[in-house]
Amino acid sequence: MSPASPVTAFRTTVEFPAGTAFRDVGMLVLGGVASRFELPLDRVDELLLAVESVLLQDAASPMIRLEAEVAPTGLRVLLGSFSPATLADQSLRRVLERLVDEIVEQPGGDETAIQLVVAAPYRDGA
Repeated sequence: MSPASPVTAFRTTVEFPAGTAFRDVGMLVLGGVASRFELPLDRVDELLLAVESVLLQDAASPMIRLEAEVAPTGLRVLLGSFSPATLADQSLRRVLERLVDEIVEQPGGDETAIQLVVAAPYRDGA
């Protein structure tokens, strides 16, 4: 049996209706990915709070796309799509800056995606 190779990248994508009743779907998926990544519990809580803060904003489309990508250096979460002015809200930006290591706005015309990054080394629990 050969030793397991380190993760190079792992991506999970889920789309769900933008309504408040469906936010838990995205949070559940993200929690599972973060658990598999073996992110420390306090960082999982901070990431989930950051994602929830973004999901409270007005969506620019009827569907929300959540993409979580695991890499050897951290966990990247891409959320879309929202109004281009979403991250112009300084109170939201202040909250996010305290919860995640990097915030990147990815504009796309009338809509924008928001990328949140938590830097952490991948630990394979297998």
